[in-house]
Amino acid sequence: MFPPEADSGSDLRSPPVGDVPLPDVPGYEVETVLGAGGMGVVFKARHMRLNRVVALKMALAGAYAGAHERERFQREAESIAALRHPNVVQVHDVGDSAGKPYFTMEYVEGGSLAEKLAGTPLPAGTAAALVADLAAAVHAAHSAGIIHRDLKPGNVLLTADGTPKISDFGLARRLGGQAGLTRTGAGLGTPSYMAPEQARGTAAAVGPPADIYALGAILYETLTGRPPFRAESSAETVHQLLNQDPVPPSRLNGKVPRDLETICLKCLRKEPRLRYATADALNDDLRRVLRGDAIAARPEGRTRRAMRAVRRHPTLAVGVTAGVLLAALVLAGGLWLLFDRAVVERAVADDLTEIDDRLQKRSFGEARATIERAQARLGSRESPALRRQLHLRLRDCDLADRLERINLDSAIIIDSLAGFEQADKNYDEALGEHGIGRHGDDPEAVAARVRESRLHATLLAALDRWSVVIRTPGRVEWVLKVADLAEPDRTPWRRDARNPDLRRDRKVLLGLIARARVEEESAALLLAVSSALRDNNKLQPGRAGQREFDRVRIQDSEHQIPFLTKVQRGHPNDLWANIYLGYALVLGNKPDEAVRYFQAVVALRPRWQVGHHSLGLALGAPASSRGPERFEEAVAYFRKALELEPNSAKTNHSLASALGSAGRHDEAIAQVEAALRFNYDVGKLRSTLAASLKAKGRIEECLVQYKLALALEPDNPLVLNGYRAALLQAGRCAELRPVWGKLLDGERPAHSDWYGYAELCLFLGEEGEYRRARRALLDRFGTNDFPTIAERTARACLLRPASGEELSKVVALADLAARTDPKKAGALHPYYQFVKGLAEYRQGHFERAIAVMRGDASKMSGPLPQLVLSMALHQTRKGAEARKVFAAAMLAHEWREGKGDMPDGWIRHVLRREAERMIVPNLAALVDGKQRPRDNDERLAMIGICRFENRFAALARIYTEAFAADPRLAEAHRLAAARVAVQAGCGHGTDAGSLGEAERRNWRAQARKWLGEDYSGGAWALDQDFNKLRTLVNQAFARWLNEPELAGIRDPAELEKLPASERSECQELWAKVHALLELTSKPK
Repeated sequence: MFPPEADSGSDLRSPPVGDVPLPDVPGYEVETVLGAGGMGVVFKARHMRLNRVVALKMALAGAYAGAHERERFQREAESIAALRHPNVVQVHDVGDSAGKPYFTMEYVEGGSLAEKLAGTPLPAGTAAALVADLAAAVHAAHSAGIIHRDLKPGNVLLTADGTPKISDFGLARRLGGQAGLTRTGAGLGTPSYMAPEQARGTAAAVGPPADIYALGAILYETLTGRPPFRAESSAETVHQLLNQDPVPPSRLNGKVPRDLETICLKCLRKEPRLRYATADALNDDLRRVLRGDAIAARPEGRTRRAMRAVRRHPTLAVGVTAGVLLAALVLAGGLWLLFDRAVVERAVADDLTEIDDRLQKRSFGEARATIERAQARLGSRESPALRRQLHLRLRDCDLADRLERINLDSAIIIDSLAGFEQADKNYDEALGEHGIGRHGDDPEAVAARVRESRLHATLLAALDRWSVVIRTPGRVEWVLKVADLAEPDRTPWRRDARNPDLRRDRKVLLGLIARARVEEESAALLLAVSSALRDNNKLQPGRAGQREFDRVRIQDSEHQIPFLTKVQRGHPNDLWANIYLGYALVLGNKPDEAVRYFQAVVALRPRWQVGHHSLGLALGAPASSRGPERFEEAVAYFRKALELEPNSAKTNHSLASALGSAGRHDEAIAQVEAALRFNYDVGKLRSTLAASLKAKGRIEECLVQYKLALALEPDNPLVLNGYRAALLQAGRCAELRPVWGKLLDGERPAHSDWYGYAELCLFLGEEGEYRRARRALLDRFGTNDFPTIAERTARACLLRPASGEELSKVVALADLAARTDPKKAGALHPYYQFVKGLAEYRQGHFERAIAVMRGDASKMSGPLPQLVLSMALHQTRKGAEARKVFAAAMLAHEWREGKGDMPDGWIRHVLRREAERMIVPNLAALVDGKQRPRDNDERLAMIGICRFENRFAALARIYTEAFAADPRLAEAHRLAAARVAVQAGCGHGTDAGSLGEAERRNWRAQARKWLGEDYSGGAWALDQDFNKLRTLVNQAFARWLNEPELAGIRDPAELEKLPASERSECQELWAKVHALLELTSKPK
């Protein structure tokens, strides 16, 4: 990929990558952020007309840039564009978008030379050839009057085949010009690669020799794995390069040829006049090395010429020199071995210092590379003390990697309560096996080992993260005490943040958040405080279960999001600061805002699968404002995450869920079946597989997977609800009730475990079991003061009339929910009002019930308010109005049995039956055809029971007669009518035997007619305002392709059963639908 800009006075603070929105650039589709620095932002983009991937650089100041800044940005683009050289990144286009200047360059996919080196030297020939290519490119730049001034491995990009290309001319200047082309106020260069005259700040003296020095520094690093000068700070590095000579490369890597070392050191001379006169001269000398010729940097003397002759004509020279060489070797051999050992051990000692520095800075990949380099230096030499030191540091790297993996796998945010116990165990084992200490050890002794460790900051962060996942009483106190004692600067804020008693006090936590100085505190401790606030709610997981716990977390976002935003701004390069904020936004139903923080994670560490996975979750979130294409975007990121970690159960689950949400159930099934080969015991995967099998009508296979999922995760309410739905669709609802009843016999089941059980009992007609469940609900939750639990308990208990103490308890619960501040209740407010109206109805306060159901309760989705309203109207002797409201409820809802697969569905059927008995007492006679409906309302009243009992022929007649009586109904209900007509026409339903073949053919034709009219309506809407309506039209017709009840006139296997002429008409209809979907897939 195109690597992020870094160094040279830039980092991700200005701006944070997470704050960089994707710009809208005409002619380009901007895909993601590649990097950001002091100069500007680089995006990966696609030229839409040429279908070419490019790197798009946009000025940091954007629309706020002054004329001078904009001119310099333009000059940079023009200068690079003028350098037509195969080893310079090429500019394609220059432009301005909404006042923001930009230019596009070729996209170089192989990463940077810095990433390739990572502390490891290249073979001498490879290094010489690479720097020779760079020297040729620099010579071209100098010939064009341009000095780069910031050459370094990070600004050398590599193509897929390894061709180097110079990039980032942000510090470049024209020969004879003034300031750099684009950056203002940035340090002129990078100290480790900066020429002495550049480091002194004498800008006028900085010319082509400065770039030649930088090429020598790059050559040095390719030969040794490190730059010629590097210290703990930039100031110390500058001091070294001004006052010290570089260590000869051969001392650090014994394989460096002397000629190549001579070239390298000539480039690094302090005095510019002693370096190569031109980059072309450097290129020539490097090519001489590659050819085996004499170099110009040091003319050959007689001895050198003789030695080269020996190498070229060994047979002729052997006899002459053998005796002399043998004697010399015997004499010098012993001395050389001693000298060689001393040189190598000094170099390894330097490596140990460098390793410790990188461990302190948490640069574990670079530390590991330096360890491997030092081990290679030692080779087979006997140096037990040094080998032990290297081994200890390698163990430190292993521990750091292990702790990071634990943090990843603990799924603190993604899975909420899941994974905590395993993470607690993993932290304990990791620190214990490394000799730091285990839970229960003396806290002071463990803290002392943490303080003395080279991984002090890493271990302290691990302790803070460990404290978040502990759920066993007593353990968290030990971890927090160790962390407090190990803290080198125990400020009052840090002591309070690690005080286990204060972590249980919500007010104290809010105070900690308010006074936190985020830039002075570690991200791990700040996020631990955030997690404590998240978990420290009046509602605890063990009391009410996962569902209510998640609801509280959503409501908590008003505190979490502002605080986590401050944490991310204070620690923009911290992966978990971006991830925590991203997930807080997702939980707060703001997934569109979360996207940019997950993009920051991907930009910061593109090979880390969590970033891609998290980005997919945000893009595919139900609350996303993106259209149906969001699932495709989510799928793409999940697939990228799986490329990085193919066996991840989480990502396989997320990918399959996204595919299922997009209606691509065959792909979802294949994905999960492949994943189960490596994750056979993951209940979530089996539950996802079951859901897609259910959608495809493979109900028996679906039930098998749900049973396996329940065996693995018996307490997972999502699995249980899915199993309920599958049993209902299979018509085996009665099997579920006793299984569920056994689950409730366990120790102290939470409300989420009870949720829906009483409703199911009533749905199944088990009045006695319902009343037992109602008593149990009131005994356990009758005094609960949490609004959601109060609302759900009251609603379940009001499905049948109650009296006495039971009614009083239920009414009190309904009143508690209804009194909740509408702003705090949010989307739940209409549900709270509905249960209040139902309570009024059960108390006989019919007029009050009517007022509530026509008020805020009417905003509740579904038919429940209409059902209760219709019964209240009937009780007040408003029969005609009651029938009209009831008919509207029947027409507006989907009443098939398979839709009664969740508590809300069961409640709808229970109240529907009650309303039917009250408002249409002659319903059975109407359905059986023994009586004719008196009007359209009475006709529509039959829809609910006919749909539930799958009387498709009767339903098709009801819709036909209803549309004839009131043509306005057809506009909104033709699709529902077409579905039942297809079912009747294909011989399905409990009344299928009443139809002959001619009648079935007529119903199939009627279904095509209704669908055709809807198609024409969609096409007409597009003619009115294509771009505004295309997404809605696309979504509506895309559902046709996945609607199981249309399969009889759509799917190829079903079409084969139809006469040829009818098959052709069906194919013509679906061809038009596919064409419409293609047309609406993108804007005009």
